[in-house]
Amino acid sequence: MVHRVLRSRAMSRLQITKSVHAKLVMFFLCVAILPVATLCYFSYNKSAQIVNSQFGSYGMYAVEQLKLHLDTSLRQMDSVTGYILNYLISSPIVIENEAPGTYSQFLEEKSFKRLLASLENANILSVNIVTTSGRLIGNDAINPDKLLSSSFWHRVSAGGGRQVVIHRPDYYSASSSVNEVISLIVPIKNQFGLPAGSKVLIDMKADAIMKLVRDFETDTRSHLQIRNRDGAVLIQTSSGYEASSSDIVWSKNLETENWVVEARIPYHDFYESSGVILKYSLRIAIVALIFGALIGWFFSFRFTRPIQKLTQSIRRFGEGDLSIRTPVYTKDELGFLSESFNRMTGQIRDLIEEISLKEKLKSEAELKTLHYQINPHLLFNTLNSIQWKARLAGQDDIQKMLHHLIAVLEGSFNIQQVLVPFHKELEVALNYMEIQRYRYGDVFTYAVQAEDHLADCLIPRMVLQPLLENIFFHGFVDGKGHIDIRITGSERLIRLEIADNGMGIKPEHMKYIEQGQKVPGKKGGLGMRNVDERFKLHFGDGYGITVQSQRNQGTKVIMTWPKTV
Repeated sequence: MVHRVLRSRAMSRLQITKSVHAKLVMFFLCVAILPVATLCYFSYNKSAQIVNSQFGSYGMYAVEQLKLHLDTSLRQMDSVTGYILNYLISSPIVIENEAPGTYSQFLEEKSFKRLLASLENANILSVNIVTTSGRLIGNDAINPDKLLSSSFWHRVSAGGGRQVVIHRPDYYSASSSVNEVISLIVPIKNQFGLPAGSKVLIDMKADAIMKLVRDFETDTRSHLQIRNRDGAVLIQTSSGYEASSSDIVWSKNLETENWVVEARIPYHDFYESSGVILKYSLRIAIVALIFGALIGWFFSFRFTRPIQKLTQSIRRFGEGDLSIRTPVYTKDELGFLSESFNRMTGQIRDLIEEISLKEKLKSEAELKTLHYQINPHLLFNTLNSIQWKARLAGQDDIQKMLHHLIAVLEGSFNIQQVLVPFHKELEVALNYMEIQRYRYGDVFTYAVQAEDHLADCLIPRMVLQPLLENIFFHGFVDGKGHIDIRITGSERLIRLEIADNGMGIKPEHMKYIEQGQKVPGKKGGLGMRNVDERFKLHFGDGYGITVQSQRNQGTKVIMTWPKTV
């Protein structure tokens, strides 16, 4: 026997050794990374040269694209201006500084305004004519007063001549969401049907240009400027940047305007990529050396630790520690074994707890049965004798009360039948109601509504009588009130409602009843809890009693259970 155990342990160790041996093979493969790290270091110079060249080409290309976009936008606005001037030259239209005085002038101005609107598109935000008196003919989204009082208009009015400005307009209506625009202002020297000194104002969206600028700045970490012919800065991404002679500069001149698009990137930022290559090459080499020293220990610890923990957990579980859980360190086969062990122990523990609970409930039920197992045969014979004596003595009321009482007792003592047809349970409940009628008289009424096809459906025995008893003892005062019993059914579910118009349940007591607990300081309450527990034991925790009550308005008890025949 000892020899067999030793041989089994030797075989187990041999299997583990084979597994660790496979992991050591992986270690030697990882060590082969060292030549790769050396190769990365020696290839640094060539890699840095390629990266710097590509980065410089990208920067020049991005500046060229920005320059082309600006040229295209300005040409488009110039063509719109030319079209307006051609129209004014060829058309007999006359627009005054004041509003139209005749209907024909109103129509001419309206036609001209439609022409200006037709020149707007997805890029051109508005095309307008601004007269010397401040009249604005064009886009209705512009507030003329805001335009004339804006710093932008004062600046371009003082400058004179053709001007192009990139700015954020504040003269559009609040409903219009306008960011940066490129504004072209062209003064009309000859009248051409317009008041002398009038100006053409064209606003083009600059969102695409500003996006190019921001993307360029983000991608290259450069500092971009667009300057006009006077040297004034139109766009500048970094106001506090100070140029240096060592900066890498990308510059392009616009063809339509005497503008310069210039991007500067500090020397150390431009060559940072090559420095990163060198830095990471050295790091890779260092990490490879450290990795080579630690890999053997790491793999041994990684693969033997879960096995050791799982072995200890299995041993403790075998000794009776059902709450033991083994830690899960990995997502591989060892991790799957650990998770399977944890699920197995959890299921076994839950099963043992469930069996213990059922055995406890079964013992309690058997104990209750023993408590209530009096001699029913002797009791029924005695009651029958009393009933016959009452009949012979002409005491019909006593005879009828005993008749109903015997029917109720027969239902309660029939412990062999756990589930009974609903019509039998209802018959017991009605006999109980008749007993209460002899007790209280006709001060209470009741109504029963039951669907005929539910008569043979099964229900736990003696569940209606305790609920009716609660109504008479806790809900009614001197038996006065009304009780409604209603049973309905669907394809799979039965619903029984018992409603009364009695005193109802105090709100502070409802929380105990809803949790199935006894109300502190109150007698009774066992009947309702017993009925709910029986429904749950027979059909599951999803079924049972629901109580709805309002003080001085009544109580409704709702029971649901699956439909069985």
